[in-house]
Amino acid sequence: MSELENMGAVIQKSLAANPKLRKRLLQREIFNRWQELLPNFADKIFPVKIQGETLIVDSNDSAAKDTLKFGAPNLVKLINEKISPGLPIISTIKFGKSFGSAPPLPKKIPAPNVEEIELTPEEIAECEKKVAATVDENRRRFLLEFFLSYAKSEKRKLQGGWHKCKLCNVLCPPKEILCNVCAVKERNKMYKEIRKIFCDAPETSFQEIQQKIFQAFPYLQNECTLEAIESARMDLILQRAAKISYGDTTSDAAKFLVCLIRQLPPENLTPAIINRTLEEFKFNLTDQPPFKEHKFSKFKNRTVKK
Repeated sequence: MSELENMGAVIQKSLAANPKLRKRLLQREIFNRWQELLPNFADKIFPVKIQGETLIVDSNDSAAKDTLKFGAPNLVKLINEKISPGLPIISTIKFGKSFGSAPPLPKKIPAPNVEEIELTPEEIAECEKKVAATVDENRRRFLLEFFLSYAKSEKRKLQGGWHKCKLCNVLCPPKEILCNVCAVKERNKMYKEIRKIFCDAPETSFQEIQQKIFQAFPYLQNECTLEAIESARMDLILQRAAKISYGDTTSDAAKFLVCLIRQLPPENLTPAIINRTLEEFKFNLTDQPPFKEHKFSKFKNRTVKK
């Protein structure tokens, strides 16, 4: 492997280990590909900066500034899907001052040789229907162009094998079952359900949990791995341990913690198991055990001979 390939592998590994850095790099792509994202309005609206997940933009056209407020949610969706499918990089768009003229646009990169998408009369009529109530002509024209561009993007995705999310109408890449928003929501629900199962019966085996999760969350079967279940169990263990004081071996909370650590039913607990388990786990409890000072009598009061 060449030095360049080694460097590329290191960079990829670093990005995979640092999601925040990867997200920031993806956000910078918004500035590089702004002409591609808004081909008809890039000379009227331009990005200024990104704060968290908020894209700050400015405009030298008052009509464009007013009309973008209506199309901001669709533009957010378009940017996320074009720059980073499956990983939202911005959530909102706001207007702010750039304190200067519009920055020079990056050189437009020719689009790949993809057959031009043509909308049917019905699809065009649907876009026109969305802006029919807009009185201002400039605003109406801007919105219409925006919706037509978005409709073409959606149609191109459908022709490329994209499909609707199983839980909503957002388009997903061919290999994904759920859109990113639904996937996050379902994943959070799944982890809550795993913790609930352990709370109800800490002795439940991982295989039994997988079967229950597969039935409750059919679209997350690839997500419910043994590692995910163990992660949820450890989170619950640490959460409960933080509420138990060192030396407590009789409370229901302490006994439940032992059941959770050992994956035992309450009726199988014995004083020996409780004491041994809590002693092994003592440094995770809310009160640390007292430090025992070791006395080395052999060296005590020993003077150094000169």
